Formats: sequence, C-alpha cells, structure tokens
Amino acid sequence: MAKASVWAIIPNLLRSLFRSDVPIRSKILLVMGIVYLVSPIDILPDVIAGIGWIDDLVIVPLLGWLSYRSLPPSIKEGMATDSPDSANNPATSRKWLYLVVLIVVLIGIGLLTGPDESFLKNPSGG
Repeated sequence: MAKASVWAIIPNLLRSLFRSDVPIRSKILLVMGIVYLVSPIDILPDVIAGIGWIDDLVIVPLLGWLSYRSLPPSIKEGMATDSPDSANNPATSRKWLYLVVLIVVLIGIGLLTGPDESFLKNPSGG
C-alpha cells in the first residue's frame, strides 16, 4: 500500500465526507474536529494568547487521525493514489493554495474577533 503524505491526506480526507463508501464513524470524527476548530467554545479559551490554541492544535489533528485510522484499507489506498503527488499537476501549487487559504482564514478570524475591549479597560477583572 502506498503511503500518502499529510499534505495529500488532508484534502482527500475532507473529500471523503461526500463519499458514500466511507464509514459513518470516520465522517463523524472528521466533522467533530471541524466543528471543534470553528467553535468558539474550547477547553482552553482562545483569548489567552498562544495558550488558547494548544487545545485546537492537539484535538483537531487527533480527531483527523482517528478518522483516517477508522477508514478501511481500500479507501486509504484510494487516498494515496488520489494524492496530488501522483497527479499530473505539481503538488507544490496545491500546497501554496492551501497555505494562502489558511492564512486568509486566520487573518479573517483575527480581524473579526479582535481583542476583548472590556479586558483592555480593566485588566484586573474587578
């Protein structure tokens, strides 16, 4: 079985949400990871600079990994052969596209959320 790189697995795993041959357990784990990533409710609040993202950086990849592990070997093989590395298109252009989209999303989230003004006015909390 050919082993796919992480960069190839991520978009293929997201595409697996729309495949009928993918087990529902895998889809649920993947959707849970996506929902946790975009949800404002976290184990560690995101307002704590840097530390607030640690739970996202642990939980989301863990759920993605569990989703991938729950796939049957035939589907995993298909993901490896459908990877951008094996296509005629260069993989680097896709990686750059994903990176640009990620940066735009992160900037958008940062601009939309902004700092909590009540905390800035009274840092002692009282």
